[in-house]
Amino acid sequence: MMNMDSEHDKLNTLLELTKENNRILRSMHRRMIWSQVFSIIYWLIILGVMGWSYYYLQPYFEKYLSTYQSIMKTLDTVQAQGAALPSDFRGILEKV
Repeated sequence: MMNMDSEHDKLNTLLELTKENNRILRSMHRRMIWSQVFSIIYWLIILGVMGWSYYYLQPYFEKYLSTYQSIMKTLDTVQAQGAALPSDFRGILEKV
């Protein structure tokens, strides 16, 4: 009889431990799923902000790029004209 009660107690303890283990595993699984959901939302927000920034700032970048290209074109023209000056005139400019 004593042996039977001991086995019954062991089985009850094992059942309680199994239930507790199951609760812990379910909780861990739930937290893992929520972590993945929030990670996806986090990256969607980051990518959305990057896309919005590109869409919003693109006209300004194009304007500054065209201005830069026109300045570079003007400087190339000035350098080409400076190279076309007679050597005497360039000598005068260097002395000044």
